Amino acid sequence: MSNIDELTRYGIVHLVPILQADSMEYMEKLFETLHPKTFLEIGTAIARTSIACATILDDVKIVTIEKNPEMASVARQNILNSGFADRITLIEGDAREVEVPDWKYDMIFIDAAKGQYQRFFERYSPMLNEGGLIVSDNMFFHGLVEHPERTNNRHTKGLIKRVQRYRDFLDQHPDYETTILEVGDGLALTRRKDDSHV
Repeated sequence: MSNIDELTRYGIVHLVPILQADSMEYMEKLFETLHPKTFLEIGTAIARTSIACATILDDVKIVTIEKNPEMASVARQNILNSGFADRITLIEGDAREVEVPDWKYDMIFIDAAKGQYQRFFERYSPMLNEGGLIVSDNMFFHGLVEHPERTNNRHTKGLIKRVQRYRDFLDQHPDYETTILEVGDGLALTRRKDDSHV
């Protein structure tokens, strides 16, 4: 597997939490418009987003982090098959703890453990380049952030509260400004306030 369509089919069949179709389309437009030279992805899954970015941009350097060993193994093979192993670096481990290349990143994409989004943001936002963009997925959490009454599952209710706290954290952050788009499961676009003129 290396073709984006093949990766998409695999994700659907194997119930992998890949980006929804319109979110993926929006991300591809961001790649084309912003042309990031460095891209950090927190939550590799099967590496579909990283491979899509490398497919669109032939000069981007990508670092992607995956905690799940089985998922990382699939992603590693997909990256090899894609022919982009020289530009995509897969790091296996907990994104709260792993060491990543000490670069400034033009784009950071957060799409991993929903309960840890704020920790991921706090750890990696200092690595954002001037004029860079942080994208966070699942801001609607399947509609449950707006309608938490739709579930009685205690674990799910806890995740809903954490996603809402993360949204509040972004909204109230003194140094960043955030727009939440009604795309897919909700995409948050975050920039530093002093970069707003860029």
